[in-house]
Amino acid sequence: FMKKILTLQWIPCEERLPDNNDYIMLSFENYSLPEIGRYEENLEGGAFYIGNENITCISKGFFVNAWMPLPMPYIKER
Repeated sequence: FMKKILTLQWIPCEERLPDNNDYIMLSFENYSLPEIGRYEENLEGGAFYIGNENITCISKGFFVNAWMPLPMPYIKER
């Protein structure tokens, strides 16, 4: 039988920002490989971070231009 294939789409940062502290896939304006990271917001604004790092992407010279939700983890069917 055929399974429905979920197509995830990149969401430009100008269009919408992710929810606070959600892990997401990050796309960069100046780097060709995506990374898993998160977006954190506080009273001063928001910033993207790669993985669990405490240094912002922008501080490392990476410019996030889009993001997408992570797919669900694989679960073996029974």
